Amino acid sequence: MGVCPVYEVMRREAGSARGKLALVAAREEGVLGDEGLYRHLLTACLLCGRCTNSCPNQVDVPRVVRAARAGLAERGRLGRLERLVLGRLLPGRRGLARLLGLARLTRWVWAARVPGESGLHLRFARLPGGARRRLPALARPFFLERPQAAQAAGQGPRVALFVGCVNNYLRPEAAQAALEVLAAAGARVEAPAGQGCCGLPAFSSGAVEGARALAARNLEALWPAGEPGPDLVTSPCASCASMLAHHLPGLLAGDPARAERARALAARVKPFSVVVTGLGGVRGEGPGRGASADLPALTYHDPCHLSRGFGEKDAPRFLLTWLPGLRFVEPSHPCRCCGQGGTFALHHPELSEALGQDKARRLIETGARYVVTECSGCWLQLQDLLARAGSEMEVLTTAEALRRWS
Repeated sequence: MGVCPVYEVMRREAGSARGKLALVAAREEGVLGDEGLYRHLLTACLLCGRCTNSCPNQVDVPRVVRAARAGLAERGRLGRLERLVLGRLLPGRRGLARLLGLARLTRWVWAARVPGESGLHLRFARLPGGARRRLPALARPFFLERPQAAQAAGQGPRVALFVGCVNNYLRPEAAQAALEVLAAAGARVEAPAGQGCCGLPAFSSGAVEGARALAARNLEALWPAGEPGPDLVTSPCASCASMLAHHLPGLLAGDPARAERARALAARVKPFSVVVTGLGGVRGEGPGRGASADLPALTYHDPCHLSRGFGEKDAPRFLLTWLPGLRFVEPSHPCRCCGQGGTFALHHPELSEALGQDKARRLIETGARYVVTECSGCWLQLQDLLARAGSEMEVLTTAEALRRWS
């Protein structure tokens, strides 16, 4: 119970892993009949996996919670907005892109000129105390709308780059950095057209059919039927990579035309820092740990899907400690969740805020000028929380840091 970050904030049994298991059991036994309360408590889980990693019996609590959320979705208990976004817009070929394109064109109406006291801001952007989430401007154009050519830089492996929603719509420089870093390391890399959301928001929320549609779409984009598959698949976002590696085969297991390809593709998915390390894509001058205190400091936040999902902590640190002209410093509790958790931040903004503030404080205490992470959700959370804390710390992805300094 003590390892659960949500419980540490809520201080209620229902917020712990043990409480979630008891909650699901009570619902199945007919003891709990309040679907609204059940849904509220089920969404109060980050699915970070910290409980499973600490459990002697390795009980997969996130899997139990996801299955329970899927049951809610089957009973029509997802909110209308969630059903629209996760069930229709995300799986659609152009639905989300068209919606965000319209939002980009009309931003001056709904954002720039709407006074703060008008009450017309999106409700999910409001936090306790009146604070508002800070989101970067929508990209123009979106990354996958740009003409992308294969970066044939050498005779290395053929690498398919999965971009992800945040990097496509909000942070195209991170996707571009990933392309350039992989190409510089000798890979033949491309970002295939036709890819969409990785499906993690839908899958984690219980919208399994939406996640399955996205799984099929992404498989066909990354490995079209009848064609040789890529040697490797990676993403600048570890959460996207985790979704492809760990859940794509299960979602497509009942699809005879795709099941075998899905299993083969998933086996080729590796985190970005692992792929770059394997390619020898670091050209630094020497370890940055223990470097001169006069050098600018850089620190690192471990994304849950990388440190626990892939069990990988060493590769990003190896790359970052070899960057020239920087001093690498380790924060306290680097693997503690930042509180983003995908839709968790929308359902429970007050819990997300509390967890994020703790993480921001620990990062600021390092005195670093830069913080690096390898997850789009973590990047969104950290750039927002650090800015609102008055910090000038710049948040970068692993790919951006490597492109800038290696």
